Amino acid sequence: MPTISTAELVRCPPRWLLVRIESSDGEIGWGEALGDLHEEVEAALQSACKKIIGRNISEIERLRQELLYGRFWRDGPVLNTVAAAIEMALWDIKGKAAGAPIHELLGGKIREKVQVYRNIWGGGAQEFAKSAVAALNEGMTAMKVSPVGPIRGIVSDADLSGMVEIVSQVRDAIGKEAKLAIDLHGRCSPSAGRRAISLVAPFDPWFVEEPMLPGDAKAMSELRNLRCSQPIPIAAGERFLNRQISLDHLFPTPAIDIIQPDISLMGLRDTFAVGLAAETAQVHLAPHCPYGPIQTAASLQIAAACPSHIAQEVQSLGGAGLPGGRSGDGWKWAFELIKKPFEIEGGFVSVRSGAKYAGLGVEICEERIGEFAEQWNPHPPTLWHTEDGARAEW
Repeated sequence: MPTISTAELVRCPPRWLLVRIESSDGEIGWGEALGDLHEEVEAALQSACKKIIGRNISEIERLRQELLYGRFWRDGPVLNTVAAAIEMALWDIKGKAAGAPIHELLGGKIREKVQVYRNIWGGGAQEFAKSAVAALNEGMTAMKVSPVGPIRGIVSDADLSGMVEIVSQVRDAIGKEAKLAIDLHGRCSPSAGRRAISLVAPFDPWFVEEPMLPGDAKAMSELRNLRCSQPIPIAAGERFLNRQISLDHLFPTPAIDIIQPDISLMGLRDTFAVGLAAETAQVHLAPHCPYGPIQTAASLQIAAACPSHIAQEVQSLGGAGLPGGRSGDGWKWAFELIKKPFEIEGGFVSVRSGAKYAGLGVEICEERIGEFAEQWNPHPPTLWHTEDGARAEW
């Protein structure tokens, strides 16, 4: 039985943390960790990579269980993303060994194409509108805007006037037909979130993401009340650390309409499991995916096989290096990380099938990572403050 012969952390510009695993029979698999918390995640990944050398390449779940629960302390973004990235790489190898895309190992594809959307960027309403037009020109028919800056817990309509102006100009720029999601990024208190939704409702939001911080029972109650009190779909889930937290937001009564686990945090297997549970709860799956094309490729495998999947966030369809997205603009990459980038047609990306696209379905141009290594530039944590100097949610 093939074993893990090498496992290593790979830094990929602009700020992506990859893991490369090679089996004793020469098969290579790639995974991607969260692109934040760089120092902590790098140290943990390097440690984990040493521990898995020599292990059975096919025992994915056993290794995942040990990485997640093999110590007294468990759960947290650092430990969980390490396990998820390694699991992703092992699934890539498993698919390649079987000569099939991962979605074939999950039961086969149930759709031929996947709707995608991306964030638009700007420092003001005009820049956001320009970035939205760039997204349309790239083939997008759906996009997401984060229009709220540092915000206090109790707000007036005047405090949210900048948010309204951004959403208004973006809607004018893209027309009535394009889908526009609004990400409040957990920056609002429950009362501010309710007020914000009432103000953006006239602009026909596709959904509103994290109108308040999710989490404990009280937060779930607030989300559930908001979901039931108005018609706009509510999304959350990128901060959910594990399957249990996700299920708590689905049962016995859903607190959200769209659940957004991050495959680089929750892992491939559990993201798929959450998607199956979401189908039972009549909730849709739309995984969080703001990092590189390896994370995108893994998310698209889930999208192909999971009935509840509704749309896929993407940050890169193949490119790497440079910041990727700039205010008032579209994608700009220094080089292609994957040999055959994903292509958008009419707002959708086709599902790649057959042995040619085994595993994650992408071929990594790893020699190019070294060529552009000088563009590695992980940004420090973003710290926001309100006008009185107090910390604000980012």
